[in-house]
Amino acid sequence: MLKDKNNDLLYLLSIIESVEKVMLYSKDSETAISFFDTNDQINFNATLTLLIHIGETVGKLSDDLLEKSPEIHWKKIRGLRHRIAHDYIALDIVIIFDVVKNKLPDFLNAVYALTVKRLHEGILSAEELNLAVGSRYYRHIDFKRFKGD
Repeated sequence: MLKDKNNDLLYLLSIIESVEKVMLYSKDSETAISFFDTNDQINFNATLTLLIHIGETVGKLSDDLLEKSPEIHWKKIRGLRHRIAHDYIALDIVIIFDVVKNKLPDFLNAVYALTVKRLHEGILSAEELNLAVGSRYYRHIDFKRFKGD
């Protein structure tokens, strides 16, 4: 699929939804081991899948969006996707836990802020955002965060 900035909102919402799910799945874990063991590793494995999805989706964002938001470490996110997808057995759960607990919250805030900025600039479609509000797929997104000034 060609990188078309008309698809950026869809991809940003997908990234936000995925990060929000990771935050939900990890919220009760205090350590890497507890996160790994929670729910018979279902939460950990779902998180890895979502991190791969996030990295894949970043690769679909338009060059315009990526170039105009250098404060977000897009290449590192893609790199994490590659590391998880190609070396699943040798993953360090402590590093994954650190990413989830210490890096993803800032990334999530940056993606929300970027989305708000591009909505206010008219680059992203507010009409399309309104259509997404009722979607069952996006039920973990805090749509109130898009109502800023």
